[in-house]
Order: sequence, then C-alpha cells, then structure tokens
Amino acid sequence: MCYRTDLFAKAQLPTDRDAVSAMWPTWDKYVETGIKFKAAKTGAAFFDAATNLYNGQVFQLEKAYYEPGTSEVIVDKNPGIKAAWDLTMKAIAQELSAKLVAWQPDWVTAFQKGGFATITCPAWMQGYIKENAPGTAGKWDIATVPGAAGNWGGSWLTIPAQSKHPKEAYELAVFLTAPAQQVRIFKTVGNFPSAIPAMQDPSIQNFKNPFFNDAPTGKIFGESAINLKPQFQGEKHGPIRKAIEDGITRVEQGREKPDESFAQAVKDAARTAR
Repeated sequence: MCYRTDLFAKAQLPTDRDAVSAMWPTWDKYVETGIKFKAAKTGAAFFDAATNLYNGQVFQLEKAYYEPGTSEVIVDKNPGIKAAWDLTMKAIAQELSAKLVAWQPDWVTAFQKGGFATITCPAWMQGYIKENAPGTAGKWDIATVPGAAGNWGGSWLTIPAQSKHPKEAYELAVFLTAPAQQVRIFKTVGNFPSAIPAMQDPSIQNFKNPFFNDAPTGKIFGESAINLKPQFQGEKHGPIRKAIEDGITRVEQGREKPDESFAQAVKDAARTAR
C-alpha cells in the first residue's frame, strides 16, 4: 500500500511505515483509518478509486469469479466477492474516495497534486507513480497491504504464430525474462521478479527505493510474493471483473444504489461469461 507521508502527517496519523502497517492489518481497519483521515480535513481523499479498493481485496481471495479448475462462474455464490463489495460500498458511503477512474487523465493529475493519500500498490505501480508524478519524490512510502498477499497482474511475453523469426523471438524472450534482467527491471521501474533466484538475489533483498522514502521494496514485495497463494482465473475473468468495476463506479458516481448496482453487475457478469 503506497501512502503519502506528508498527508498522513497533516492528518496527525503515524508516518513510519511499520506504524502505518500496524494500523491496517485488515481491510476493515484500513477503512477505519480512512474515516480518521477524513475527519482531519486535509483536503485530500483517503484513496483514489473504489475499484482499486475492491480489487485489492478480491485478488487476495482463495477463489474469485470461477470455481477453481472449472468454467463455473460463481460471482453470486462467492461470499468473498460480496464482502469485498460491501466494504467498498461502506468506504464510498463514508466519502473516502476521490471518485477517480484509474488510468484516466484526472487520476494521473491527482497523483501530481496530492488528491489522495493512499493507493493499493502492486509492485509495478511504483514505476507508474514515479513516471507520472516525478515531483512527488520522497513524499511517498510503502506499507504492508491489509489482509494477505495477493497478485494484481503482471507482464507476459508471447510470440505470435505469424512471426517470421520465432526462434530469435524465443531467444529474446528467454533473455528478457532471465533472473539478471528481472533484477535490473525491478531496480529501474519496479516490476517485481517472477523467478525465485531473482527474488532471492541480495541486490533485490537489500534494495531501497529513494523515490519512496528509501522503502525496502525488495524485502516488502519479496515477502508478499513468497507468501502468495495463486488464484485460479478463468477464461472470462477480465470481462467479469470489468462488469463488477462498472457497477462500483455507478455507485461511486451517484448513479445507482449499491444493492441495485450489485444485482445488475451480477447479471452483466453472467452475460459476459457466456
């Protein structure tokens, strides 16, 4: 979880990363911290977008939208999905969100102007923040995410069937994904290694990111990766996720009530999964 130390200080909340981590061992505690932050009236929202709060919870679940190993969609049968939705709705009702849409121009501007104090922060988000808000160097730090370890996507290399040079493409992919390159990429942009030898490399374990107040990012993300329990994601995971996110955004923007929007999101998820 990336957070703005300057905004936390303004709200008279702890700024030390260990103390911050201790404030939110669970997502419920994270929302409680947000309520305290809001009461301090700093002028900033507690987090950027409700969809990111929701996804942070869902990616930690043992199972999400599919019954593991099958094509059965369980959006309306999985209590973990509904619990994540309900807590997200609580946070929206408490007005903790900046009501932004991730990846849109206003979201990027909010990084630059201190529009929110926290953001669910997979390793690759480090590079995104640094690239889009270079003037905020030293104002960010990284605490432990609430709940358990989770996986919020990553990068993949593929070779198109139409490739005229598949052998050379394969050799390039092998080179780019070798532990030595994974170490280099992590230090440069923050994408965390998938290779165990790279994770265990001393230069990763001892690495500190100056942009994030010298946070020991190699240790932070390394511990999370080692503790990660893989989550099965079926063929239409992406479109189903989008259907739920759209439902959250409708509520966040005041266009629909939570129960109505969830019912519609479940219908949309079922339709897109066909």
